[in-house]
Amino acid sequence: MLENRNAGLGPLPKEPEYGTRQPEVTKRMMEAWNWLERQGLLIHNDQQVADWFTISSDGEKYLDREKLPAPTSTNPARASKSTTGAPRALLSYSWDGPEHERWVGEFAERLQGDSGVEVTFDRWHLNPGDDKVHFMEQAVAESDFVIVVCTPNYAERANKREGGVGYESMVITAELAEHMLTNKFIPVLRKGSWTSSLPIYLKSRMGVNLSDEPYCEDEYERLLRVLHGEPIKPPPIGSKPDFSKQTGLCIKLSSVLDTTRTVPDGASKAGSLLGPPNKRPNAMVSARYDKPGASVPWESAHVRLWNIDGKEQFSFDTTRGDEYLGTKDEVIDRFFAFHRLLLKEGYKRMNFSPGPDPDFNVLT
Repeated sequence: MLENRNAGLGPLPKEPEYGTRQPEVTKRMMEAWNWLERQGLLIHNDQQVADWFTISSDGEKYLDREKLPAPTSTNPARASKSTTGAPRALLSYSWDGPEHERWVGEFAERLQGDSGVEVTFDRWHLNPGDDKVHFMEQAVAESDFVIVVCTPNYAERANKREGGVGYESMVITAELAEHMLTNKFIPVLRKGSWTSSLPIYLKSRMGVNLSDEPYCEDEYERLLRVLHGEPIKPPPIGSKPDFSKQTGLCIKLSSVLDTTRTVPDGASKAGSLLGPPNKRPNAMVSARYDKPGASVPWESAHVRLWNIDGKEQFSFDTTRGDEYLGTKDEVIDRFFAFHRLLLKEGYKRMNFSPGPDPDFNVLT
């Protein structure tokens, strides 16, 4: 202001430039001029227009003195990122009692001490006599990230614009309105649910869940990856499959059998899960598939009911050597898989007998 040697306040800013902030801008400008006058740098000129001043001798000395380098700020909220090279994050939280305060303090210590994040934390950086409002504005504006520790109490105070949380919320909302797609503001769920604990302006944001005791380390790593710009990288894209070759939708069912199952007598001797075909119960469900001209012109599948150690179990076997012993639902699933495979190969189901059990009608 003085460097231009223009001591005139001049016309006040008009509404088109500052909109609803007009009264605030005018007030701040008047405060600045009054402060310069109180410091003796300006003298009000009563003989001229009321809003013009004369630069005093002290003001002239101020302008002519050798310029000194600006002092380095001791406030981490204002520190240049180059001083540490670490990402800067402000912790925004509500006062929810001693236990919550202890958790937030330990969280801040871990972020900065163990995880390489430069944390702006009011308990560390807001000293007696400091202006709380200015601290919040500077911290939000100059941090790379704002970590919002979400609880039901935080959401209520933010939505009602109460206290320090309410003022921070106004600053955050203003920046979000200007930069809608920013990932600067990260909700961290500490208590409650995503519905009850997120303020309205963060409802659409993806967050990190640290509500468990102890909280999940995978979730904490997700947070750190965002702060350090190290997202999880997907695997490289492979080559296009060769659809001219048979991919085999249904693997050999016997390859996934539980070998600890109890199997019928003679099974191990025959080298087969279900034993020799002539020792198996009669099929209660059967189907036949034909494909004229194929090397194997027909295939079949069977479901059998067993009584093993007084317990009913079902088996599934095919002419291709598939064998499985398990529950009714498991057997039905395998029958469907075999059915789809043969249809893909060009076979047609020529006959099907679902048997007396109505549960197997789903195979029709």
